[in-house]
Amino acid sequence: MADAAFEALWKTVLDRWDDERAHGAFLEYCQATDSLAEAAARYRGMKGDRDRSAIAEKRLAGIAIVALAKLHATRTPAGRPGRRLGALILAGCFGLAAAGLLAYLISTR
Repeated sequence: MADAAFEALWKTVLDRWDDERAHGAFLEYCQATDSLAEAAARYRGMKGDRDRSAIAEKRLAGIAIVALAKLHATRTPAGRPGRRLGALILAGCFGLAAAGLLAYLISTR
């Protein structure tokens, strides 16, 4: 649900559609308040307007970039699969060496 500030900024965007500063202020507010999804919905609704569709698509692309950057910044680093594989290979080699040593000792008895 959008708050009063969101609605006021969106109204300013609609009234001054060609003004980059109006869009910038709206999107800064949306980013600060985690309302990018609502902003994207508003811009997506404007894609059907012949006169406003180009700017709406540009703003949607910008929202997607900001959202992906935020998602990337907050993700937890994945474990390194190579490290786990290396440990398994090392354990396997150790097991084979131990089995080989045991077989040798039994055969020399």
